[in-house]
Formats: sequence, structure tokens, C-alpha cells
Amino acid sequence: MQLALIAMCILAGALLPAQAAMNAAIGLRTSGALFAVGVNFFTGTIVMACLLTALRTPWPTPQQFSAVPWWAWASGMCGIGVVFTTLFAAPRLGATVAFGLIIGGQVLMSLLCDTFGWLNFQQTPLTPGRMAGAALLVAGVVMIRKL
Repeated sequence: MQLALIAMCILAGALLPAQAAMNAAIGLRTSGALFAVGVNFFTGTIVMACLLTALRTPWPTPQQFSAVPWWAWASGMCGIGVVFTTLFAAPRLGATVAFGLIIGGQVLMSLLCDTFGWLNFQQTPLTPGRMAGAALLVAGVVMIRKL
């Protein structure tokens, strides 16, 4: 199970530069970046609707809807920010630098979420090893950008 999760995470990470290129191609050949983001989420919504229907996933009850924390409803806005940033930044900075910076941001926010237990994450102490790993990631992005 752990190996499958690791493979799934690697595949998801590998899809992000491809998604940025696909969205950039749409944006360059149509009405721009915001339209491309809209296409991204529209097609994703269609695919998800088909999957939910095919898997016969039941609709949440009103009680389940009301149990969702207020901040969780902003996830779609986070997705829009990520998709827009990737399609705008990757062609200008290069995929390696853009995604290195994005991954750096993910690691830094993840450290904060783990350290302080934000957003319902289990609280995990900030160790010297975790700090060193984050610093090495930032150093790696700097090296990629400068060399």
C-alpha cells in the first residue's frame, strides 16, 4: 500500500508540468490564461461528474455538508491559483525552476502545517532533519536557477 501511494504521488507530480504545458497551449491559442484555467476546471468537472456517476457515489447529506469546516470550501480557489501560476510561470521560468519553486512552497507550507497542526494535520515536531531537508530543497532550486 505504501509503495502504491509513493508511486501515485510521483505520478501526480509528473503530471503537473504536462498540465502546465497543456494549459499554456490553450491560453496561447485562445483568449488567454484565465480562459485556459476555466477549460482546465470545466473539463475536470465533467470527468469528475462522470466518475461520480459511474461509481454511484452518493451525494452528501445536509449534515455532512454542514460538518465541513468553512476554510475547506476554498480548495477550488487554491486549485485555480495553482493552475494559473503553473501555466503562467512555467513557460517564462522553465518547468524545472517553476516547479522547483512550487515544490519549495509546498514543503515550507507542509512544514508549517505539520509543526503547528494547521488545517487538521497531525502535529509533528520540527526537527533539524526536516529543516535541513527544506533548506536543501531551497538550495537546489537556487542551483537550478543559477547554473
